[in-house]
Amino acid sequence: MHSSEGLAGAAPDARWNALLTRLRGDSDALFQAFLEQVRQIPPYARGLVPTERMEEDAARTFDYLLRRIAGAPVPKRLSAVGTEIGRDRAHRGVPLNDLLTAVRLNFRIVWDALRAQSDPSDGPLLVERVDRVWAAVEEHALQVQVAYQDEGALIARERQGERSMLVAALLGQLDGPDEPPGEPDPDAVARVARALAVDVDDDLLVVVAPAAAGSQLRRAADALAAQGRPVHVQALARHAVLLARWTGAPEDGPAGIRALRAGLGGVLDSVPCVLGPLAHGVAKVPASARTALRVVDALPDLAGPVDPYGAWLPVVAAELSRTGIGRELVTSVLGELVTLHPVERDRLLETLRAWARTGSVTEVARPLCCHRNTVLNRLRRVSELTGRDVTVPDQATVVLLALACWEALERP
Repeated sequence: MHSSEGLAGAAPDARWNALLTRLRGDSDALFQAFLEQVRQIPPYARGLVPTERMEEDAARTFDYLLRRIAGAPVPKRLSAVGTEIGRDRAHRGVPLNDLLTAVRLNFRIVWDALRAQSDPSDGPLLVERVDRVWAAVEEHALQVQVAYQDEGALIARERQGERSMLVAALLGQLDGPDEPPGEPDPDAVARVARALAVDVDDDLLVVVAPAAAGSQLRRAADALAAQGRPVHVQALARHAVLLARWTGAPEDGPAGIRALRAGLGGVLDSVPCVLGPLAHGVAKVPASARTALRVVDALPDLAGPVDPYGAWLPVVAAELSRTGIGRELVTSVLGELVTLHPVERDRLLETLRAWARTGSVTEVARPLCCHRNTVLNRLRRVSELTGRDVTVPDQATVVLLALACWEALERP
């Protein structure tokens, strides 16, 4: 403790200002104490903030704080110190909690220095004025926090914008022309990988949903991000595409899709969407997305995460119908079948589709609650109307494809 009877006996404000003046005269000790303690906080210990920058900020911070505590004018060069620190640390990637821990060290350092400079008789004064020290530090901390969060939001928007531009370039005209995507440029692939925070050869989950389900897809993306996966949702004109780093589903084809569904754990269950084939590397994303997108467009009553490998028939029918071949197929194959009364037509089609799934008259009759002979009679009736024996696989396939084209053409 310092002994200074003259100062101790002065009026409280004068004594308070005298103590603060002493601290300002020994500001080097303040920021050296700060630097010693702040280096115990992990991001600072790792050197995220250069020593020179920390020293400069600490010196300005204590100058600012001591002026605020004393109620003295703050010069313009110091008025934005909290804002500048918040913005700087946001760019350097210092976590907010660690930053605020560092900022609040200032209270303990200033308080300990005041106690060291004071006399025993200053005890009541320190107790009376402690709230001023705390208020100044908290005001500074709030400035730092607000600036950090504002800058962090700006950085996130800029990065999101950059990601969106790069992914849009990678996907190309996915929502537009029919030409299949060409092989992506390796440099473009590398840029997308960096923007997505993945390696170029990482496996990527690709999910496509109608644009109307974009908000649901984003909620699913948030759930995946909470698992620690890099995730991005790309908005297209008519669709939304989710990309996420994936592990644990090395198989391709239907088995790979089943593994994906199991690994998702229900995250996408409420989202009308289609799982694309797992993209083995960023360069494979466009092809996977195009496959899933075509299935989305072919299934108007989309629900759940759909397996694209179970939807080839409506996809092919949709493609044929868009080119005009579908209408020719309907006319030449289905004949009078589609002009029947809807009740009879639906009964025949229900039986035909059940037969196509199982190939067993008994298995068809059971769920339809009818006799085996009824099933055979209905199949025979379809054959009469179409001129094709639907008990023969290749002829049944033509009829089923024509039916899928008819449904695609009838769709609003």
